[in-house]
Amino acid sequence: MPTFTRFLAALLACLCLLAMLPVAASAAEPPDTTHAKGVYLYNLENEEVILAQNEHTVIYPASTTKIMTGLVAVEALAGRLDERVTVTAEMLKGVTGNNIALKAGETVTVRDMLYAALCGGYNDACAVLAHLVGGSTVGFVKLMNDRAAALGADSTHYTNPSGMHHADMITTTADTAKIALAATHLPLYMEITSAAKYTMPATNISYERNIYNRNYLIARNKEVIYYYAAARGLNSGSTTEGGYCLATTAEQNGLTYLCIVMGGEEVEGKITSYTIARSLLDWVFDAYGYVTVLDTGRMVCEVPVTLSEKVDYVTLHPETAMQHYLPTDLDLETALTYSYKITSASLTAPVEEGQVAGFITVSYGDELLGTVNLITKNAVERSDFLYLMSRIQAFSRSRFFVATVIAAVVLTVIYIFGTAIYRYRRAQRQQRYPRYRRK
Repeated sequence: MPTFTRFLAALLACLCLLAMLPVAASAAEPPDTTHAKGVYLYNLENEEVILAQNEHTVIYPASTTKIMTGLVAVEALAGRLDERVTVTAEMLKGVTGNNIALKAGETVTVRDMLYAALCGGYNDACAVLAHLVGGSTVGFVKLMNDRAAALGADSTHYTNPSGMHHADMITTTADTAKIALAATHLPLYMEITSAAKYTMPATNISYERNIYNRNYLIARNKEVIYYYAAARGLNSGSTTEGGYCLATTAEQNGLTYLCIVMGGEEVEGKITSYTIARSLLDWVFDAYGYVTVLDTGRMVCEVPVTLSEKVDYVTLHPETAMQHYLPTDLDLETALTYSYKITSASLTAPVEEGQVAGFITVSYGDELLGTVNLITKNAVERSDFLYLMSRIQAFSRSRFFVATVIAAVVLTVIYIFGTAIYRYRRAQRQQRYPRYRRK
C-alpha cells in the first residue's frame, strides 16, 4: 500500500475514534430529556422557571399523587403526630399495590403513617391517613381535588390517594410542579420525605419495621447509582400507564431547585426519571448562579470638582456590589446594559468620601436588575482662597449687589443731570441780569 494511502487510512481511523468519544455538553445547553413525557426545572429562591418541556401535556400522575396526599395530610395532622390510631378493616378495604402489611386492629401513630405513606410510599398507610383526615377515601379525595383547584392545578383530577392507575386520574407536569412547590413550604413534609430511613416501632401486632425512602436519589438500600447528595424530599414511583415519575428538590451553594420528571422509561437497564433528573441538576448548578454584575471597584465616571487647589475631579463608584441570578457563562459587558446619572454637572469642595452623587442601573434585556447609588471614592479639601473668591464673585452677582450698583448709577446720573440743569439755568439768569455778574 502506498505511503500516502496508509496515511489517509490512519487519519480516517483516528477521526472515527474521535467521533465515538463522548462530547461534553455545553453549559448553555440542557441535557437530553428525550425519554420523559414532561420535564420541569424551577429555581425556588428566584421563582424562575429554568426549563419546561411538554409541561401542559395531560398525563397520569402515578405515585406523584402522594405529594398531594402528603400536602393535605400534613396540613391537617402536623399537630397530632403522637396520636395513636387503630387501623380498621374499612380503612384497608380495596387497598392494592405497595403496602406495609397493616392489619385491622393494629395500633399505630400518626407519625408512623406519615412516614410510611410519604417516605416509604405504602398505599395502606395512605388509606389510613385518608380516613383520619377525610373520614373516608371519598371524602379525602374531595379534599385533594379542592386543594388542587386552590393551587391553580386546573388540569389535575384525583380518584384515589395512592396513585394507583385510574383512567380518570390525570395531571400535567406544570400542575405537579405547583403542588410540589406548595409541599416544599411545609417543613414537616420535607423532613419526612427527605429521610433515607425511618424505623417504625413495634405495634401490638407487628415487629419493628424499617421504612426506606422510595426516592433512590435519597435512599441507597436498593440502588446506589442514582444517589444524589444534594437531593431533598418529595416523591418517586411508577405505574405501567404513567411511567416512572419523580419530583425532588436539590440544594447547593445557596440555590434550591425543584425538578420534576414525568413519564420516564427504562432504557438499557436504567430508569430515566432518575438519570434525567441527575443530569438536569448537574447542568443547572453549573450553568446558573449568582453572578456579580456590579462591584464597588468599578469606576463609573469622573465628575469635575470646584474650589479645590489639589484636584480637578473625583471618581464615582457603586456604593454596594450587585449580584443577580444569571447564566454563569454570560458575557456581562455585551449582555448587560449599564446606565448612570449624576446629580449635578460638578461637585463643590469640600467633598466627603462616600458622598452620594448619582446612581447607576443595570439591565438584562428588558429586565431591570437593580439600581445602586454612585458615591465619591475620595474626599476633597476646599481651598479657603478659592472659596473667598467664589463668595466675592457670588456676591457680585447677587440681586442686592446688582440693585445697589444700579441705584448708585441712577443716583449718579440724576446728580449729574441735576447739576447740569442747575448750571444751565444759572448761566441763563446771568445773561438776563448782567448787574448780578461778579466783578
